[in-house]
Amino acid sequence: MVLRSIRVERRHIGYVKWLLESHDGMATPTTRPGFDDVLDLLVAPDFVDEFDEFLDALTVELDVEPVALPDTPPLEG
Repeated sequence: MVLRSIRVERRHIGYVKWLLESHDGMATPTTRPGFDDVLDLLVAPDFVDEFDEFLDALTVELDVEPVALPDTPPLEG
């Protein structure tokens, strides 16, 4: 899996998760512990290019910004 992290307004997190569910298998979002506005996204290797296009469109729509990756990857705790 490829990890991407983004900051998005808290009120939009449900919408982003819903959009990702509609792209079955592309990425799994998790909120980062201690940050209510950061999503860590585990992207399936076969979908990295498609996900990057999705993220570009989302950046325009919701003013999403990339953030540094977490010290410990999600789901490895």
